[in-house]
Amino acid sequence: MYSQHPDFSWSHSRDRALAECARAYYWRYYGSHNGWLQDAPETSRLAYALKQLTSFPMIVGTAVHACARDFALAVRHGSARPSFEAMLARVSDALNRAVIGSHHRGAFLRDPKRVVMLQDAWYAGRGDASGLAPALTKARKCLRELENSALWEELEQCPPEWVLVPEGPEAFVHEGWAVYAGPDLVYRPDGQRVVILDWKTGDASDAELQIPLYALYCRAVLGIPFREGEWFGRVINLSTGADTGQEIMRMDLMQAAERVRQSVGAMHALLDGIDSNVPRPMEEFPVAEPERRRMCQYCPFLALCESELGIGSSDYVGL
Repeated sequence: MYSQHPDFSWSHSRDRALAECARAYYWRYYGSHNGWLQDAPETSRLAYALKQLTSFPMIVGTAVHACARDFALAVRHGSARPSFEAMLARVSDALNRAVIGSHHRGAFLRDPKRVVMLQDAWYAGRGDASGLAPALTKARKCLRELENSALWEELEQCPPEWVLVPEGPEAFVHEGWAVYAGPDLVYRPDGQRVVILDWKTGDASDAELQIPLYALYCRAVLGIPFREGEWFGRVINLSTGADTGQEIMRMDLMQAAERVRQSVGAMHALLDGIDSNVPRPMEEFPVAEPERRRMCQYCPFLALCESELGIGSSDYVGL
């Protein structure tokens, strides 16, 4: 459906994108809008395609999360759990699709939502499967950790209604804004305590910021009343085996709400029309400062900024 400008919403990933680079934020959330249309400007079509670029770690993370959800649903319903072999085949299939798609630049540009393209392959100008073996090794590690997690024994002791498996990030209204968030799993081990679980397959440094957002989601979407001393966050990093927990305090929810409020303010400051989500001219979304431009070499939108940055695709060093 055509719309001149995208709808505004807030998410943790959108907040991180703006914090890292305003120009990349522009391309991801504004410059790529309508880029799927055949008559869209060339830069919009390219930005839309570059927005779809992926990497082996991202593919592993997405596929393993899908396996974890299926595993949790099976435990919740008391049905057969997915086998390790079936889960590994699922991840392998996703990785192989990326290897194959990365040899077809023209097909990717024509249909970037359906043809998978690795970011490294795009900037190298050719497909490269050298990262496939390490990705499969990581996938095996994550899936073994998933299969052997102590979590499943806890869930088996819970009635099904005490185990909630959201489909994914969902929008809820917070202070008038659409906020996208969603935990991987919510369960109540004794019918009183609320445990919000987040699976990780790599860097877990953002978990401390994400868990309170998931708490806002649980209160708004799941309708669970917050009670001090009864809400807990749990992060299981499948790539390392680390299993950590933290109590969620009322102050954490207040700080999360304030973070959203301040972040929305920073995003609105880049708009000419808040109600219609009309962005200011691209030039008012500055490129990274010179001292931070080393990170531009890893950005999917490098091709759109290279002339302004004075670096080119040949400087891309890979993820």
